[in-house]
This record gives sequence, structure tokens and C-alpha cells, in this order.
Amino acid sequence: MKPAYKALHTDQELFAAAVTQAKVDVIMSMNSIYSIVVNSGGSIEKFTPEAVKINGGFYFRDRFEFRAKV
Repeated sequence: MKPAYKALHTDQELFAAAVTQAKVDVIMSMNSIYSIVVNSGGSIEKFTPEAVKINGGFYFRDRFEFRAKV
């Protein structure tokens, strides 16, 4: 069974999500079992090599995972 989301890792994936205004969740992994949704269903406003801006908040790319709903 396919997951209901696609993890966004590369600049190209983030760019495609920004252009299509895909709804993106920001996930913080606590450990291998638990994860917390920090921001749910926002559009990417801006991204840099270090961070992604979603709904007015900046999230570091090395600390969070970004998932687009499919």
C-alpha cells in the first residue's frame, strides 16, 4: 500500500510543491516510532538551502521533514 504523502527532500521537490501550492505538513521526528505534526496543510511561501517558510513560519530543513499530501 502506498503512503498518503510524499516526503519532500530536494530543491526540485520543494519547488514543485511551491508552484502547485500543494498542502505540506511539517513533521518533527521524536524517535523512530513517534512523530509530531508541527504545521498541517500549509503552502510553501519560500525556501532556501537551510529553511522552508510555510504559513509565515520558518522550519529548518535539517530538523524537520516536509510531506506533501498525494
